[in-house]
Amino acid sequence: MSLIEKWMTPVVAERLPVPADYMANELVGNLFTVWAGGFGIAVIPWAIYCYMKKGNDIPLWMILGGLICSLIEPMLDHLGHLWYPTNLPGPAFIGYDLNIPALIPPCYVFFISMTGYWAYTRMKQGLTVKGVFITWFLIAMTDVIMEMPGTATQAYIYYGDASFKIFGFPLAWGWLNGTSMLMVGFLLYLVEPYLKGRNRIALALVSVVAMGASYGITAWPYFMSLNHDMPWIATRLLTLLSLALCLLVVRFVAALVADKSVSAENPAAALRTQPA
Repeated sequence: MSLIEKWMTPVVAERLPVPADYMANELVGNLFTVWAGGFGIAVIPWAIYCYMKKGNDIPLWMILGGLICSLIEPMLDHLGHLWYPTNLPGPAFIGYDLNIPALIPPCYVFFISMTGYWAYTRMKQGLTVKGVFITWFLIAMTDVIMEMPGTATQAYIYYGDASFKIFGFPLAWGWLNGTSMLMVGFLLYLVEPYLKGRNRIALALVSVVAMGASYGITAWPYFMSLNHDMPWIATRLLTLLSLALCLLVVRFVAALVADKSVSAENPAAALRTQPA
């Protein structure tokens, strides 16, 4: 088969149910549950400390927001072709005919909400454009580090012909999830100063709004590559398009954050940069 023929080989999209006999090794399943979900539980005492000792209620609202945000997991699993073993602890809930393991809600608490909160604290401290991109890269790598042990040990599976897999992990999820976590921090950075009193409850919606918006902007080419019949090369190009969209979103965030950082540090200089 020539290279051109390989590129043009049709890839048939299939959305398949979780096989009834798909079960993880018991030790692997339990260890991955602790690895992926344990951080979300461990962060709760810290969030209570922040509120009781420092009057900082944001971490508690973000914990609630992570639990709410986890409700979109079955939609992403359905579009992203992910199977969880039938013997993982749970389910926490069921959606799209998928059993969502008990590890997912606390996983969203830590890896979506609290990672987004970390990005927010970095933005508040002031970031350059380069600093925003470094923050995004570090966040994306947390997703890779968290997920790859699970796919390598088949604690869960991304099935089908997903592009750019390493140890069963499609790298697209690294940049897609990394961008969504950055967007959580960015939205929190934008709205938190304006939410006072009873309006603080809106902080609980930051994670699901930002993550949903991020996926709407960046993930549609990748989901097309998995769910549309097309030539093999088209699936790879669409996956790379999702990366390009992520970089565009990060650049947009970086422009706004860096501009506000300059304005906060030197108002006079910021005024000089504004058009007449």
